[in-house]
Amino acid sequence: MNNAKLASAIAIGAAALLGACQTARYPGTPVGDPIPQNAYPKVTVEGPLARFIAVNTPTVEKTDVLKVTVPVRLLSNPGNPSNIQYRFLFFTSSGAVARGGEMNWRFLNLPPQDQRFLSGNSLDADAVDWRCEIRIAR
Repeated sequence: MNNAKLASAIAIGAAALLGACQTARYPGTPVGDPIPQNAYPKVTVEGPLARFIAVNTPTVEKTDVLKVTVPVRLLSNPGNPSNIQYRFLFFTSSGAVARGGEMNWRFLNLPPQDQRFLSGNSLDADAVDWRCEIRIAR
């Protein structure tokens, strides 16, 4: 056997052995979230927008449903309004999303320096907790 054929045979044999020795491949596994569910922020703002949005103390009312109002203000210079979207998520006491607890995104034009109020209410009496998400309008 010449050297080229011998090298080729060795390479094929090595590849077969390596293939037989591979361990099982598992699907990708996510890492655990370092923020506990009960410590997650009530209001979150999408990355680049976060430094331009000021949030005041939310008002929460529990009647037959949970009603939340979040005062916000755009910190940019006058004459530079921003279009945002926001939504509320409502949760049961077990931490699950309440029935109808994930609102559709709502559109709002925020004028600079003027306070506006983001409001939402759960559709289910089981809701006891909430979160508000704000993002740049899409």
